Amino acid sequence: MASAETFWRLGHNITKHDVDGSIALGYRKFRSFFGTSPSVCAAAYDNLSHVRPIKSRPEHLLWTLLHLKHYATEHISSALVGVSEKTFRKWCHIFIRLLAKMPVIEWENHFHRALRGSNILVSIDGVDFRIMEPSPFNPKWYSHKFHGPGLRYELAICIRTGDIVWAYGGLPCGEWSDLRLARDVFIFGLREGEKAIADRGYNDPNFFDFPNGNNDGKKKQVLARHETLNRRLKQFDCLQQRFRHDLYLHPLYFHSVVNLTQMMIDHGETLNSVDF
Repeated sequence: MASAETFWRLGHNITKHDVDGSIALGYRKFRSFFGTSPSVCAAAYDNLSHVRPIKSRPEHLLWTLLHLKHYATEHISSALVGVSEKTFRKWCHIFIRLLAKMPVIEWENHFHRALRGSNILVSIDGVDFRIMEPSPFNPKWYSHKFHGPGLRYELAICIRTGDIVWAYGGLPCGEWSDLRLARDVFIFGLREGEKAIADRGYNDPNFFDFPNGNNDGKKKQVLARHETLNRRLKQFDCLQQRFRHDLYLHPLYFHSVVNLTQMMIDHGETLNSVDF
């Protein structure tokens, strides 16, 4: 098991920060390079202790976080950490797959701190990510959000705790509306009579409750947290920039970042609370 101190020191071998210098500056540098804190790095590495290769080392996780955070080309990133492109690519692909499969997002957690008798426990919203234009051209990839090709996912947040409890998707934006995506799997996880708060794109009152003039202020506060969550995800450039790897890899990158974001929430970086 590697400690937060281990990641702190290994990280600053890359950032070139003097570990005996300013802690505040060192923390900012660490976050700017790897997208998270040393304590979350240690927790993730420990979480993977039973599945990661025997020859894996803490710095391999840091390389992966560097890649997720900055999404630079391999010849730049490998030169930064002092290894060959082949070695950098190998360990990034291994750890991205491992991070994506961590048992962090749990649907059952949407019951946490639920008020007795409440039938609205989560909020849901879709989020689109840019990809390179597939060939041949097909309008099914078109996202109206940024007027270009993209993949669509959906995220659900527990209203009472602010935890991410559902993440699903990776489908063409133009072919899969928010409502169609939710009807594919999400609605079958709801109990009888249970609904999720959503925007008007989810125009199915059997499963969704949206702003309609009744208690709209609180509902809008709940939905606004999704914008905060989306910004946190897109702080990782692999989800902010156009995705240039094979499309089948995009869900692995997405779930890696979502899992890391939930771990950061677990370590005190909570989303804003709402009174609902």
